[in-house]
Amino acid sequence: MRCLTYIFMTLVLILATGCGHDYVEKESIHTCSEYEVYNDSIVRGEKIHTALSPTEIIGAWRMPDTTKVTPAYSSSQMMADAIFTKAMSETPAFTPLEIYLSLGMLRPEESIKALREIANRPIPDNEDFPCSTLTPYWALAAWETYCATGSKQWLKEAYNLLGKMLSRQRKLTPSQLQGFMCGMPQGVTDPASFYPEWMDDMARFETIATSVNITRANSLSIASMMAAELRLYAERELHTEASRLRNLINDRLWFPDLQRYSQYLYGSFYPIISPVSDNEANALAILTDIATPEMSEAIVASLPYSPSGIPSTVPAFRPDTPLTPELQALFAVSAAKVRNPLAFTLASASLWNLSVSTPAPALWPAAVLKGMFGISLSPAGMTFSPMVPTAFPGEKRIKGLRYRNATLDVNILGTGDRVASFKLDSVSIDNHSVGTDISGHHTVTITLSGNDLNCKPLKIEETKIIPALPAVNWSSPFDFTITNFDRRLRYGVYINGVMEEAISSDHHSVRQTGLTVTDIVPMLSADCAGYTPKPHVYIPPANLITIPASSITPRRPPRHFIKDPATATNYIELAARHNTRITCYANVPDEGDYLITIGYSNGTDRCALRTLDVNDRYAATLLFPPRKALDWISVYPSTTAEIHLKAGVNKLALTYIQGTILFNRLTLIKR
Repeated sequence: MRCLTYIFMTLVLILATGCGHDYVEKESIHTCSEYEVYNDSIVRGEKIHTALSPTEIIGAWRMPDTTKVTPAYSSSQMMADAIFTKAMSETPAFTPLEIYLSLGMLRPEESIKALREIANRPIPDNEDFPCSTLTPYWALAAWETYCATGSKQWLKEAYNLLGKMLSRQRKLTPSQLQGFMCGMPQGVTDPASFYPEWMDDMARFETIATSVNITRANSLSIASMMAAELRLYAERELHTEASRLRNLINDRLWFPDLQRYSQYLYGSFYPIISPVSDNEANALAILTDIATPEMSEAIVASLPYSPSGIPSTVPAFRPDTPLTPELQALFAVSAAKVRNPLAFTLASASLWNLSVSTPAPALWPAAVLKGMFGISLSPAGMTFSPMVPTAFPGEKRIKGLRYRNATLDVNILGTGDRVASFKLDSVSIDNHSVGTDISGHHTVTITLSGNDLNCKPLKIEETKIIPALPAVNWSSPFDFTITNFDRRLRYGVYINGVMEEAISSDHHSVRQTGLTVTDIVPMLSADCAGYTPKPHVYIPPANLITIPASSITPRRPPRHFIKDPATATNYIELAARHNTRITCYANVPDEGDYLITIGYSNGTDRCALRTLDVNDRYAATLLFPPRKALDWISVYPSTTAEIHLKAGVNKLALTYIQGTILFNRLTLIKR
């Protein structure tokens, strides 16, 4: 019988899709060259997945008849119901992202347990490098679970755990630009799809990533709200720090012309802004209110979308970059927040297509709960701010939604985002919310006015690919040639972080006075540019001070690491038992800001850490990551810190935190 039903549904769909383009335009939720999405089916070329019921999608998934999910979702779109049931029946990993998106609301006790385990995991040797030390979405997830449960015990525990994370990040990963944090986003699993090819781990670590800094700003903001709930004095200080970082992000990482955020600042000494946008960071900025309401609307309305969904980066590194279901869910919720029905529909259709035959727990439920139903949790209660596009008509119902001591059935009638009526058990509620003191079983009925959600058509275009990295030959410190010059491109020449001019020839000369960092950026159009090759750094001899290991006493040449006596004398072993604190003196001609790096070797597999004191005051924590196993000869630069020195003699000291290194030289560069 099931086989006959499948054949019948397939024939119906083939006939429907074969009746002409106009019919598809009217009946489909979304159509592109890769797939077509209908209320009850998804077509991928000759393959058709049809939702027969909320518990079965032909050719993709079927749930055992004895299994039930809570809450259950029902609507006029059978595929929406089936994708919801499928997601709810799958086993989640309880990542902070899944918890923030929906599991904190749906399964708060299990989510709290998972967040506690994540925060209390032992710190691995190389946790400090190259990724940021602050776990993305952890603070958002912790706050969501507190609002879902009202547990003061969990609030106190979460506040203390978050405080430790923030303190560790503040100590380990401040950037060269005051106020920002450096570190590679933890979600980047393939550096080749996020960074230019010349970058090594150190260069990637020292970028100022938008997502890393949004995560920190939001974590500070949530810590402030937690402190307020606990009536702690730290509330104001945390809020001030969060606001300061939010302003920095919006000042330095926002593209005014393109109306979206860049992925990071990168490069040596004078970082420049990446021409690529990280769309997860853009969604995160919207959802955490780092972006203003006007900026949030602009991001969703003006972002270039691919026909099949929301790409990871704009422009892309390569044409075959796959879409991720997590990003589609984040953008669906973001689009609902800014009232953009077209973006919500595209993200939802893409999410259905990506999750119809592969596991995607927590994602479509998030788009339903936080998107269409507009549910948000706070210490005061559960608030509803629905947004239902015309592509999803008919009644929608969530049955068995648990909230603290209550179970809710929530019905939405109509489309639009204006609430004509909001009733709790037939009693009108003006603030469209449910209080924390509710208990028992209740029904929420929301009627929407059917108002138009006016917005401009989305910018949907084929994926643009970033221009090739320029191959640059420097014939002198001042003159360069672009050996792979492309006549279609212009090349932006940046001097010390500022674009001085755009050139259209393969030869050019730059003026250099003092410390000069030159970047060369290929530009195809206003919204499609590439990366600079490795920055060209010119340091006048007068701006450079080097203190070699051989000039520092007392010393301990590392003969057990380097057998040759002449070579070993160029190094000092800094370890747990030897030279745990080493001091040297720098005589500088002028007071001012200097960049400091330590030349070192590290042949272990552990990232070494040292604090830097300048004139007996803490200045920074420097990282010395391993580069090549058992290689104690090759010298690499540590992370860079900016310090202020007085004219004359300055005392510089490195103090052991962890790991063994061989100190080779200290370098100071005057700004």
